[in-house]
Amino acid sequence: MRQRAGFTLVEVLVAATILVVALLGIAAVLPTADMSLHQAGQISKAVALTQEMIEMVKNDPFSQLSLYNGVDTRTTGTYPVDDPNPPIPGDAGNFMGGSNVTKWANDIALYLVTGAGITGGYGTITVSTVATDGTGAPILRKISVVVNWTDAGRPYQVTLQTLASAI
Repeated sequence: MRQRAGFTLVEVLVAATILVVALLGIAAVLPTADMSLHQAGQISKAVALTQEMIEMVKNDPFSQLSLYNGVDTRTTGTYPVDDPNPPIPGDAGNFMGGSNVTKWANDIALYLVTGAGITGGYGTITVSTVATDGTGAPILRKISVVVNWTDAGRPYQVTLQTLASAI
C-alpha cells in the first residue's frame, strides 16, 4: 500500500467545525464591543463639553460667577447677561456669561446636528459659596457643570466640579 499525502474528508470537516465555532464566538462579542465603543465616545464628548464650560467660567470675574447658578441650556431665560453688553474687547473685567452659555449650548447641539451623539443633550451649571471672609463676602465658590443625554432610552450624565477663589 502506498501512503497518500493530504487530509481525509473527516479531518477537513473537523477542522472546519472548529473554525466555525471559533468564528461564531468572536462574532458574538462584536455587538457588545461596538456598544462599548459608542458609549465611550459619548462619554468623551460629554467630558469635553463639560470641561469647555468650566474653562469659560474660570475666565470670568469671581464677583460675577454666581450669575451662572441655575443655568440650563434648554431654557435661554436662565442664561446670564454679558456685562457690559457688548463686551469691551480685551478688557479683563468683562463678564461673558451669556455669550459663554450660548456657545456651550450651540456646541452641545452641534453634536446632535452632526449625528455624532449626545442625543437629547443639555447642560446645567450650579454655583455655590464654599467659604466666606470675616465680613461674609464669598472667597471660595464651587462650580458644578453637568452634561446630560440619553442613549438607547437610557439617561447618562457627566459632572465636573471645580473651585474658584477670590484670592
